Amino acid sequence: MPIPQSVVNSNQSATQFRVSQNVSRPTSLALGGVKIKQDLDGRYCLNDLHKAAGKEKRHAPGYWLAIQQTAELVAELETTGIPVVTIEGRNGGTFVMKELVYAYAMWVSAKFHLQVIRTFDAVVIGHIQLVEGKQARDRARLEAPALTDAIKHGRLAAGKEIKHYHFSNEFDLINRIALGMPSKVYRAAHCISPTDSIRDHLTPCEIRCIEHLQRVNASLIDVGMDFESRKQKLSQIYIQRHSRALLSEIKRLEF
Repeated sequence: MPIPQSVVNSNQSATQFRVSQNVSRPTSLALGGVKIKQDLDGRYCLNDLHKAAGKEKRHAPGYWLAIQQTAELVAELETTGIPVVTIEGRNGGTFVMKELVYAYAMWVSAKFHLQVIRTFDAVVIGHIQLVEGKQARDRARLEAPALTDAIKHGRLAAGKEIKHYHFSNEFDLINRIALGMPSKVYRAAHCISPTDSIRDHLTPCEIRCIEHLQRVNASLIDVGMDFESRKQKLSQIYIQRHSRALLSEIKRLEF
């Protein structure tokens, strides 16, 4: 929506913003069921935010951009980039930096301001959890060879033959404790392809639990502890160190 001329005339410091040849793109960010578009530089569509806020005429972006306080805020942000641009054509509109998104939301209402803050925080937290999950999966994969080596050395030291199921038994021991079921059952329950790694479908807490139990199991094998004793010991460690965190994570994800 263009800035009303009457507002511009009454406030000579109305925000001036550039027309950009940039294009907008859809994002996973949504407020009140409204998808908030971004341009290629990461600015957010103010028109979409207006729609998410209820699309009242008095909250039109043009009115907000025309006030003195907005002009001063934009001027401060110009030292770090281009805070406001207009994209013409289909899917166009006025696009602003995140700082201006917060400022616009606060101008609309306290309720909408909180909604915007919580939505953006959720996106940031989701990204952090995604990164943490990948890091945890990478660490768990590093622990797997250590467990494999411990199984090999343990069998050889005891003068026993090494069979393929010795490895699968140990990894399924960990899965039964941490996930409540062996890997084959978990794949079927979660529709995971046989070619996909189960680790890529686990939560960060589940990954950390498996990583820890693999490391402990390798150490217990190294000291010669038998299978049933290790099973009991690993189950105790799971209850003491991981069960509460996993339960909290499940409740959080369900909420």
